[in-house]
Amino acid sequence: MQNPNWENSSCSIYYYSSTCNQGSVPILAVNATLSEHVEKTLQFVNTHNLRLVIKNTGHDYAGRSTAYGSLLLWLHHMKNKVLMNEFTTCDGETISNAIRLEAGVQWGEVYQWLNDYNLTAIGGASGTVGSVGGFLQGGGHSPLGRWKGLAVDQVLEYDVVLADGRRETVNACRNRDLFWALRGGGGGTFGVVLSAILRTYPSPSIVAAFQMANAPNDTRYISFIRHFTQLLPMLADVGWSGYFYYTVNRILSFFFIPNGDINIANSTMNQLFNNFSDLNFSRSPVFPLPSFYALYAKVFEPSNPTGGNVLLGSRLIPEEIIRTQPNAVADAFFQARGDNDSVLIGHLVAGGQVANKTQNTSANPAWRTALLHVVYSQGWDDGTSSEEQQKIAKHIAQQVDILQSVAGGSQSASYMNEADPNEPEWQQKFYGTMENYNRLKSIKDTVDPNGIFVCKNCVGSEEWSADLNCPKM
Repeated sequence: MQNPNWENSSCSIYYYSSTCNQGSVPILAVNATLSEHVEKTLQFVNTHNLRLVIKNTGHDYAGRSTAYGSLLLWLHHMKNKVLMNEFTTCDGETISNAIRLEAGVQWGEVYQWLNDYNLTAIGGASGTVGSVGGFLQGGGHSPLGRWKGLAVDQVLEYDVVLADGRRETVNACRNRDLFWALRGGGGGTFGVVLSAILRTYPSPSIVAAFQMANAPNDTRYISFIRHFTQLLPMLADVGWSGYFYYTVNRILSFFFIPNGDINIANSTMNQLFNNFSDLNFSRSPVFPLPSFYALYAKVFEPSNPTGGNVLLGSRLIPEEIIRTQPNAVADAFFQARGDNDSVLIGHLVAGGQVANKTQNTSANPAWRTALLHVVYSQGWDDGTSSEEQQKIAKHIAQQVDILQSVAGGSQSASYMNEADPNEPEWQQKFYGTMENYNRLKSIKDTVDPNGIFVCKNCVGSEEWSADLNCPKM
């Protein structure tokens, strides 16, 4: 697993333990490389009533791709990629340069491959993320999302193995309800996606800028955060996307504009930082890059977050609240900032084309009205006691409550793939509305009536025991 806390194992390469057990790592696995392997695995699971988990990369902050005593369907080596000069959708639209990606293809592989054709796709910032698994099926925010929408907005068709082992083409004409559900309703829930067909785009040029500072005191820290939050709508209107990180006294940010104008970029960056010279910002000049892949290789690939114990909590912050209550938002960010083992991360990845409400997807509708996705992340060392880990989990919930105060209160929402796995009202938070959730549940009951696909906080999981091994009824 990307984060070993989900293995729940006593084994560690860092911490000596006199015992070492299997933990929640599956005992047996099918290394699937052909569709027939997946179909036969589903038939076997049905015959023998086995607990199944599906994994392509294990890059999953909620631990949904592992379980104690389970049979693992491992799709990591399904690596075929096809670029189609023309793809005609089921309703007659002709799409240039669509790609078909199999389940094990990771975004770093996609970006490098497409760069040879001066193309790019709307994928994850971390290159190890699987391209068509839980990331895509849960919505998928992207560094290029504001430019072209959520990753799931790019899906034209799925190739899926259903719970009973049947293989189906799923698109806007065939299996339409399932197509809607797979476009945002969560991975590991409705079927095993063998491959997906996605749009691509000519790769944009990029202008980008880094900034880092240590605030000398809380007064100047909150003053800067308020100033920055007040300017966020202007940054968004100009076309910036990016990420910012707040800890006890450190501020780090990275922003970029696809197909941006370097003069406009310099002007907006100067507005942001000119009155805060006392923070001794370490600033790069605004710099151009020829393509998104150049940005990915320079910035995102070296900073892939993998290997540590971590829990997250998050909220989507509505654009209207940021525009009308910037100081309240800033004060919440200041209060919820991280410390030495934690960080508050702001993702300027919503708004723009993500706000396109004409997309017929099941992605959390809060994405369409948000401007920011904000995550509180806390890690811990191997050997930390279970009591201390429970305190960490409680602390994360408290930090999320602070964010919730400026995210719409009880009706606030979260991105399911980067959320608190202990979220008490996860149906509404992860799926946006109970109407959305109930439609997904109806589709789930139709395509998987026996609950072959069960994972934590996934549609229908409330009908199962806490360990997800036994139906409550």
